Amino acid sequence: MSSCNLEPDPRLPVLDVQLVGRGEAAMRMEKRLSCAGRALGVNVRIDWKMEGHDEPQVYIQGKRVIDRLLDTTIIEQVLRPWVPRGRPDTGQ
Repeated sequence: MSSCNLEPDPRLPVLDVQLVGRGEAAMRMEKRLSCAGRALGVNVRIDWKMEGHDEPQVYIQGKRVIDRLLDTTIIEQVLRPWVPRGRPDTGQ
């Protein structure tokens, strides 16, 4: 099991996203979002709406930021601008 499947770390900030989709592609997107968040130093909290879309879609603050299944490294790049600044344990 990869390290991105660990339980959320309460010391890390949280990035809230909405995942819309169903099926295998959406399940893969869920895991890739979590892995990308872990690489960026955040816990990704996913509100998953299981609706019938051909491709999974990801929204942050109501804005669609991803419209298809992407590689984890690309997802990291997309999420980076949305990562909360500062960490609760450092006060930065």
